[in-house]
Amino acid sequence: MEFSKMIAAILSVSVVTSKIPVISATETMPEGWLIWHSYTSYSEMDSQLYLRDNEGKTTEITGDFVNPMNGSFGVTPDKAVFMAIDENFDEWDIYLYDNTEKTVSNLTENSGFRNEDPKWLPDGKSIVFKRGYWNNTVSDFTYNLAVMNLQNMEIKMLTDDYAEEAMPCISDDGKYLFYTRYTDGYGSIVQMDMDTNETKTIYSEKDVTAYYPICKNGKLYFIKWYPSGNHHDQLMCYDGNNIYSLSVNSEIYDSSDPCPIDDNSIIYSSTANGSYSLYYFDGNESVPLNEVNTDKNELGADFYSYEEYQKYLNSENNADINGDINSDGKFNIADVILLQKYLLDVPDTIAANPKAGDFNSDNVLNIPDLCMMKEALLKV
Repeated sequence: MEFSKMIAAILSVSVVTSKIPVISATETMPEGWLIWHSYTSYSEMDSQLYLRDNEGKTTEITGDFVNPMNGSFGVTPDKAVFMAIDENFDEWDIYLYDNTEKTVSNLTENSGFRNEDPKWLPDGKSIVFKRGYWNNTVSDFTYNLAVMNLQNMEIKMLTDDYAEEAMPCISDDGKYLFYTRYTDGYGSIVQMDMDTNETKTIYSEKDVTAYYPICKNGKLYFIKWYPSGNHHDQLMCYDGNNIYSLSVNSEIYDSSDPCPIDDNSIIYSSTANGSYSLYYFDGNESVPLNEVNTDKNELGADFYSYEEYQKYLNSENNADINGDINSDGKFNIADVILLQKYLLDVPDTIAANPKAGDFNSDNVLNIPDLCMMKEALLKV
């Protein structure tokens, strides 16, 4: 069923090798949605969060918060979570951005905790994040990991100890949690079984920090320092058996914040030309994303491709709830409003689950579907 007006195209590329890439001045951009943050420096706390849509329009995400960063898309590009400091309570909180309604909600408002590093679970109904509190026993903050069910807002702690645990992410199948665990000031990559809570270390090296794990297509990407006192970041990949370095790395600059697109292509941040800028690596060469790069530092990218979006639209599990075209797990007036906007071609309107709105099963979203949707809602 063809609902989307957009055609997905992700480059097919060769296997990543260990060669140093050519930094090309040619500008290119994968098709899809990109979210990232930009700041002068981390200590300035002046970060700004941006979202570039499928048509190349860039929007700054703003609200009653400062220093937003680390955005993450859900099962569709119409929702993203990020961290920022609440202006009213001066604490780090987790926020939800609705890309359809252009609204921002504070998910952890006035909690009394530091809430950071949010990532979605594969079902799109929960998030995992880092939660910290002041611990008088150690005279410092203690950070553990938690999961929040966005349907009932319940929070469950996943870890409970004095070691700092940060930057969690979930495997594509939801079976494993990966995160950074800091011991004596150095980070290692840890895996937790979500059913048994058993943990094992994936990567640890003496006097070297490894951090920022990201899961994609059955692989785990992360950052680690070069050894022997060289603290430049390099991008690593763990395929379940082996850990290897990506070819974008160099001992003379940082390659950081991996955002894998497929098995071969990746968006990442690099200091190859000075400050951190976003680059796209297609398996052969790296290209700066000049449409979004500035004289500041661009970091924390997440990307949602057209290809991924169309797979979602065509999935068999996508129309479980009739009428739920915004794919939030329920059928209500919000779905009617969304369909009206979709039919009127209101800019940036995304019908995340169009199959659920095709009431007359003619493979087209149109006025008859809207009328039937309204009638169905009256019966709910």
